[in-house]
Amino acid sequence: RPGCGLHAARGGPAQWRTRCHRQAQSELVTPEMGTHNMSWIRYPSQVSPAVEDVIASQSVVARCTQVYVALFVPLSLATGLFNLATLIRDRTSPGAPSLLLLGLTVTSLLLTLLSLSAAGRPDYLLTTNLGCGVLSFLSNLCYFNGQYLQAAMCVLFLRPGSSSCLRVGGQGARRPALGLAAVLGCAFCSSLVLVALLGTSGELHDSTLCQLDPLTAWPEYEIMKFSLGLGLGLVLQLGCCVLQAIPAARQATPPRRDAASAWPVLPALALNMLVCRLLYNAALLRRAGLKLQGDIGSPRDELLMNLAELLLGGESCASSLATLTLHRPCRLALLRVLERLTRRCRVHPGRSRGMPVLQPVASPAMPHAAR
Repeated sequence: RPGCGLHAARGGPAQWRTRCHRQAQSELVTPEMGTHNMSWIRYPSQVSPAVEDVIASQSVVARCTQVYVALFVPLSLATGLFNLATLIRDRTSPGAPSLLLLGLTVTSLLLTLLSLSAAGRPDYLLTTNLGCGVLSFLSNLCYFNGQYLQAAMCVLFLRPGSSSCLRVGGQGARRPALGLAAVLGCAFCSSLVLVALLGTSGELHDSTLCQLDPLTAWPEYEIMKFSLGLGLGLVLQLGCCVLQAIPAARQATPPRRDAASAWPVLPALALNMLVCRLLYNAALLRRAGLKLQGDIGSPRDELLMNLAELLLGGESCASSLATLTLHRPCRLALLRVLERLTRRCRVHPGRSRGMPVLQPVASPAMPHAAR
């Protein structure tokens, strides 16, 4: 690169790398390039001259990814499948809260499976822009669906009279299914909006390094994901809390028994989603700000984004554990399974350890004993 030899003569190797990096960045980001031209952007770990920072950040990402894949993914899949089987077989509470919780469980399972695309970090998934767009669409579909389902549960609990489409009335059990389909339709439309902001429609078959939120997406991608996801969900929940605080509105909407049955698990799910997604969206908005400034960021910024993506996958594990321990049908099913296991071990202690049980053999009477 022109000028790098002069910089090397004036300073040491570290200064030379820093000046060359700044020169390369100034060559990539020109005033003629708008915010929709993302050809200049690179991962900081690939072009940063701070070799020590790159090695340290990649080491942290690799260790966190190993812990996540070895511990959180199996735990999330096991608890999620157990909750799914329990909610499908449950007939004691067939109302809208249980159906929404069933949809949230399925969403958490799918999001856990999609998070396995980060199993090779700090190396990114190499695929085409088309494959990366499909992966991003599916992850955003699960992201928005979980956010909207949790908001619908809050609306159903705080304002049961205002969500008639989710209630079980005299017309049968089709209304909760229609409400679940409406939530999925909203999540689908929001995901389509983000796909349109990826900016790779003319380069579908080009190779790229992919993650759930592609780096080369337009800055509007991160802003719209925050607005349609966490922002919209918080506005709906705060609005319901404000209406619930009004005495007249609280008297006009008495609590329903099916909505009150989901009360123990609802605050845990809401708090878990708020904490995890707040940190995740903060990392997204930070990256959008760097894009608008024409800056690729530092290895520390890349590290925070990778950790935020793992945190989003850990949210699914925490939601499954909260459902298992706080939702009454799932908790009772787990206790029944543990009771059966302990009862079987008590009845056949030898067989439980893989040892044959020896039966006592009666010895024949000796005729000379009487003599």
